Amino acid sequence: MSTTAAALLAAVAAALAALLVAAVLGRRARRVAVRLTARRTGAAAGPAGPGPSGGSWAALDAAADALADAHDRRGEALARERPWRLELVDAIVGPALLFDGEERLQAANAAGWDLTGLAPGTTGASLVQALGSTALAEAVRRVRADGEPLALDVERGQQELAATVSLVGDEALVVVVDRTRERRVEDVRRNFVVNASHELKTPVTAIQTLAEALEVTLRDDPRRAAALAKRLTGEAERLARLVTDLLDLRRLEERGPLERVPVDLAETVRRAVAEALPRAEARRLELDVDLPDAARIAGVPGDVEAIVTNLVSNAVKYNREGGRLEVRVAPGDGAQVLTVRDTGIGIPQQDLDRVFERFYRVDTARSRATGGTGLGLSIVRHAVERHGGSVRVESLLGEGTTVTVVLPIAAAA
Repeated sequence: MSTTAAALLAAVAAALAALLVAAVLGRRARRVAVRLTARRTGAAAGPAGPGPSGGSWAALDAAADALADAHDRRGEALARERPWRLELVDAIVGPALLFDGEERLQAANAAGWDLTGLAPGTTGASLVQALGSTALAEAVRRVRADGEPLALDVERGQQELAATVSLVGDEALVVVVDRTRERRVEDVRRNFVVNASHELKTPVTAIQTLAEALEVTLRDDPRRAAALAKRLTGEAERLARLVTDLLDLRRLEERGPLERVPVDLAETVRRAVAEALPRAEARRLELDVDLPDAARIAGVPGDVEAIVTNLVSNAVKYNREGGRLEVRVAPGDGAQVLTVRDTGIGIPQQDLDRVFERFYRVDTARSRATGGTGLGLSIVRHAVERHGGSVRVESLLGEGTTVTVVLPIAAAA
C-alpha cells in the first residue's frame, strides 16, 4: 500500500473516531473535529501525503458532511417524536406510564403518578418500583421481546388492575385501569341477588305451605281455618313489604337529577308516628316527640317519607317492652336534623359498620317475627345520600340505638 493511501486510511479512521467522540456536540463542532483530526493526520504523513486542498480531502469533507447531516436529521426526528410521545401519555384518561429500553420510567400522566406513588416528574424508577407488580414488569419484558401488545389482569395489594402493554417506538407504554371498585360492585350485586332470592323464597314457601294446609283444614277442621288464614295473610304482607323495599332500593340506587319540592319534615314525622302509634301502645312504649311547627327542606316526598317511616318503625320493632322512643327535629347549619332514639336491643360495636348493608339484621329471628325485611337502613342511607345529607348510628348493646339524619334545607347548586 502506498504511503499516500495509508495516510488517507489513517485520516478516515481518525475522522470516524472523532465523529464518535463528538456525537454529543453540535454539527459545526463535529465538522471542525473531523477536519482538524484529518489535517493533523495528513501533516504527520509528510510531504508525500496529500495536501490540504487535494481531492482526497474534499471527498473526506463531503463524507463528514453527509454523516453530520444524517445525524442531525435523526436528532431532529427524535426531538419531534419525543414530545409527541409525552403528549400521548398525558392524553390518556387512565394511569399511563412510559418506560425506555433500559426499563426505566421516562414519563407518566397525573393518574400514572398517583398509581406509582412517586412524586410527579420523578423519572428513572425501575419497572417493579414504578408498577409495584412483578407480573406487570414481566409483561413489559415480554412485549419488548415479542413486539406484540399484551393485555392482562393482575392483583396489586388490595387492588385489581387491568393493564395493556404496547410498544411506542423503542419505548414501552403501560396503560392501567383500576377495576377494584367495579369488581366489588359486582360482588355486592351478586350477593344481593343471592340474598334477595333467599329472602323471597321464605315467604313464598310459607304461603304455598299455608295455602295447602288451609285447603285441607277447610275440609276436615273448619275451626282452624281462621288461624291459618291469618298466618297466610301475614306471610303475604311480608312478601309485599319485601317486594316494595326491593323496588324502593332499586329506585334509590338510580343516578340522575332529583325533582325536589318543598317537603315539611316535621309533618312527615307526625304522620309516621301516628301510623306507628298502635304498635307502640301495644308494646307499652313511652313516646317523646319534639317537633317544630314546620321544618321545610327541598326533597323528594317519597324518599323523605321512606327515611322517617323506616327509622320510626325500627325504633318500635326493636325496642324493649315498656321502653322509650324519642323523635326530634331541630334546625342545624343549613339543614334539618332528625334524631330517633330507642331503648331497645342495641347493636354490637363490631357490627355498627354493617348496619346499612342489605339484609343485615342484629337479631334475625326477631326481625322476621316482626315482619322486618332487613332493607330498612339500607333504604335510609341511599335516600339520605341522594339528598346530599348524612346519617350516623350510635348504639350500645342492650341499651338502645340513636340514629341521626341531617338533610339540607336547600338543594345543592
